[in-house]
Amino acid sequence: MQHGENTKSAPIPDNWHGVTEGLNKARKQTADAHYQEAINTLKEVLEFAPSEPQAWRLLGDILRLHGHTKADACHTKAASFEKHANMDANATPISERLAKLLWSQGEADAARAMLALLLLRSPDNEGLIEMRNTWDISTSEGQI
Repeated sequence: MQHGENTKSAPIPDNWHGVTEGLNKARKQTADAHYQEAINTLKEVLEFAPSEPQAWRLLGDILRLHGHTKADACHTKAASFEKHANMDANATPISERLAKLLWSQGEADAARAMLALLLLRSPDNEGLIEMRNTWDISTSEGQI
């Protein structure tokens, strides 16, 4: 048996169109005062994307509108997932850390290839430009 031969992708229902479309559908249902339909749609979204803060926030808003006691818990989850997402957004990308690791291990070509990809995505990133310049200086001085 070859590697990956026995792997299967997660089943996706035929009527599932994604988180964004689900959120848009729930917003429209809410705007049209179809609250139970919106709650059902949000439950579907959360079944596939349980850490989606927008879904938790909208669910909390609907529940609060109807005086439900679980509204605060939904808003707390939304805030927690938003905080986690913001922390991840500020973290150094794994590919940048990998490029640095490759460089430190003497794998200059692989490190430079990874850095080139990063610079294609973020050509104005000062940290990446500085890394490239430092590596260029190190190479010209024969340090690696």
